[in-house]
Amino acid sequence: MTNNTNSKNTSNIFRRPRKGNSRTPHNLGPMAKPSGFNNSWTGRKDLPPEGDLKKILFLSKRGMSRSPIAREVMRSVLEKTDFSGKVVVFAAGVTQAYDECPIDKRMQEFCKLLGYHLQANSRFANPSVLSRADLVVTLDHESEEFARVRRQAIQGVVRPLGVFMAPGCEPYVPDPFDRDDEISAEECYDKIVSSIEYGCSRLSSALPSLIS
Repeated sequence: MTNNTNSKNTSNIFRRPRKGNSRTPHNLGPMAKPSGFNNSWTGRKDLPPEGDLKKILFLSKRGMSRSPIAREVMRSVLEKTDFSGKVVVFAAGVTQAYDECPIDKRMQEFCKLLGYHLQANSRFANPSVLSRADLVVTLDHESEEFARVRRQAIQGVVRPLGVFMAPGCEPYVPDPFDRDDEISAEECYDKIVSSIEYGCSRLSSALPSLIS
């Protein structure tokens, strides 16, 4: 991991001003501002054949919250780039026990308010899923280790999202099921979405060298 963790700098790096229960979007510039992606691929007439599409796979421990969020955020980011219509983004978990589990409902409702619609159930990253991806992006320690152990099944490039984070911030996206009692669910969810938005914004800039 090339990113250095600095606990003194990470507690509020993604915190946003609030008014009541509203959430002020993190200012990531025009490319990374959420657009509320909702199945933008449906009805497109100019998509290349499926074999020509590049594929990005996001991995997290369970595949029930963080990787589905990353999938929707990345789709939203790509809509504003030259990769729009040329890249498929999908998500999976690395713990088989959570295969086909529903997306976390509280996180689903939180993201819906931001314009991100988390759909479908979790999916385990079996060898056929891994082998399809041109780029595998890991979001936590568990998925990073999973990708390392199963590197032979992966045909594409592997990168942790942490390498695209700002210097001094945490190298992994926080686990919503493993938060401290003093941190509210909303604050935890906000930090998760903010870090993913920032990482996906930076990742999109690096795509030409990763999946060209």
